[in-house]
Amino acid sequence: MRVWELWSVRLDRPHESRGRGTCAWLTLGYDPGMSHRSPMFVRLAVFIVVLVGTAVARADDAPTGIRYQHGYAFLAEPGYGPEFEHFDYVNPDAPKAGRMRIPQMGNWDSFNPVPLKGRVAAGLSVWSPPGNHLYDSLLSPSADEPSSFYGRLAEGIAIAEDGAWIGFKLREGPRWHDGKPITVDDLVFSFDVYKDKDNTAATISQPLDPFVSIEVLNDREFRYHIAEHEQGNPILPTRIGVLPVLPKHYWQAEANDITKTTVNPPLGSGPYRIGDFSVGRWLKYERVEDYWGKDLSVNRGRHNFATLKFDYFRDDQVQTEAVKGNVIDVHVENLPRLWENAYKFPAADAGVFKTPTVYLSRPAGLWWPAFWNLDQKRFQDIRVREALWLLWDFVWLNRRSYGFYGLATSFFHGSHLAASGLPSARELKFLEPLRDQVPARVFSEAYEPPPNIGPGWHRENLLKAMELFREAGWVVRDNQLVHGETGEQFHIRFVAVSPALGSSFIHYTRVLERLGITTSIKSPEISNWLFRMRSGDFDAGAIWFLPDDMPTLLISNSFSSAAADQAYSQNWSNMRDPAVDAMIEHIYTAGNYEDYVAAIRALDRILLWNFYFVPGMTKTKIGIAHWDKFGKPEHGKLNRLGHVDTWWWDEERANAVGVFKGKKQ
Repeated sequence: MRVWELWSVRLDRPHESRGRGTCAWLTLGYDPGMSHRSPMFVRLAVFIVVLVGTAVARADDAPTGIRYQHGYAFLAEPGYGPEFEHFDYVNPDAPKAGRMRIPQMGNWDSFNPVPLKGRVAAGLSVWSPPGNHLYDSLLSPSADEPSSFYGRLAEGIAIAEDGAWIGFKLREGPRWHDGKPITVDDLVFSFDVYKDKDNTAATISQPLDPFVSIEVLNDREFRYHIAEHEQGNPILPTRIGVLPVLPKHYWQAEANDITKTTVNPPLGSGPYRIGDFSVGRWLKYERVEDYWGKDLSVNRGRHNFATLKFDYFRDDQVQTEAVKGNVIDVHVENLPRLWENAYKFPAADAGVFKTPTVYLSRPAGLWWPAFWNLDQKRFQDIRVREALWLLWDFVWLNRRSYGFYGLATSFFHGSHLAASGLPSARELKFLEPLRDQVPARVFSEAYEPPPNIGPGWHRENLLKAMELFREAGWVVRDNQLVHGETGEQFHIRFVAVSPALGSSFIHYTRVLERLGITTSIKSPEISNWLFRMRSGDFDAGAIWFLPDDMPTLLISNSFSSAAADQAYSQNWSNMRDPAVDAMIEHIYTAGNYEDYVAAIRALDRILLWNFYFVPGMTKTKIGIAHWDKFGKPEHGKLNRLGHVDTWWWDEERANAVGVFKGKKQ
């Protein structure tokens, strides 16, 4: 009897068409002759496959009959067809030569991104394949589509109709840098490592909770089974697909321990291997000449430099001076004062140093918004948070910053994910059941920045803030704001990642002093700053929130109660809000793109009107300062910066720089 029949279903929301779109969502159903489709039958069928299919397939590599597709798009269709040769935004004939030197902030002490401890070196990203130069993943994302992914290690992807599993077929030919083949055993090993909550960072293990097991069908086919309450979640294929695949034979060797930090360069499979390094200061990646995947459609025109060097700095301004001094090649400038004034020097006048402005297609998000430590009782009062929000003058700060930033009105500023106006009918579908758990203004007012901001002391805002403090039990005594019952003085410890960010708080603290609030500003060494943020040793902090076009994982890691209760999570504000958790659940379970967007917009309103964060600035334009040594492909807006990934070494331009500097490059 033919039990399984596979077919494909077209989704509601295609990406921008290139005339070669294909179906993205593969489904598993039953033979039309079957008269029943009960959950019991589904479980029985899967049980049979687990018991029989795996053993038989491993013995004779029997085909499973599963039909795979070349790519997957989140609630949409991939724009590139199965026969595409390369992404449109690359130069497929780019030369493979030269070097790029890129700055990083802070330091590092480990090449292993898995353990709970350690500061992982650049180029070893877990959740972003373009940011991982050492390891391959099953899928690679496209930079010119909002949310499309194509096979890298995987030849194809298939998804059950009921969402019970996600299947992949491994390509023939992938190999580790030592020449050994990448096998399904490596996938099983990687899955077990990433799921190990006792030894793996929470930012890796917690997002994998929906995956309950991995099932091997044969030497090339395998599938991940999904927990029943998570089945149908459209974000899961991309989540499991982007994880770096680890070499089992390397990490199970006696000398290597995947649960520990290490400064021994591990075995990889990707376009680069780790070369020379100085722990905490710099490291080099060397391009692998015989990289197995160099001719894949997802890789052509990428990974063009023979060497990538990452240099670490502890101050933004030093990075600026380093790029001007030709110590590094490229620098994304984040300081308005420096962008406006620092690059007016002879190399720029001679045309060998460039400062282009880049705009991305992804949401601009929030640029270092302030947030409060919600584990402290005083910040749990929404009146206190609103009062502090009223006193922050973003207009004045941006005027001082040469208009470098925009004024943020959403966590997803500058995109279709941002809430605007009053809630739509789709948003109300999610918000109405939470009416008693969210501020009334979520339903009645469109969010706007604090009123009356700009030059001056904003008397109206000071009076309104003082009224809110009084309602919350805080009064002024001897020119200091104290709690009326306990006598606790209202003091705020600001902890900043850099002196530049710390200095941006100064104007705000002077306003706070007018209401009797005392403050301090600290900018500790990076590792100490990170420890204080993670451990809650602060009153006010700041961190950027830079979402992509499908920020599901970032949202849950940053705002969910589950993340707040996990060590080393990204929920540094310690936010625990049942309404936020409920909306995150709606985001994860959205059955179509319209509901997904509506749930994010509804969440946006809840976060804004609770004043958990002070939105402040957004950064819609990105300034890149670089020496003119590189070729760049022509393309429109991308969803990420591509200088490391898609630029290439231009010998003629590099020589011109060398002549200007008095030596050849």
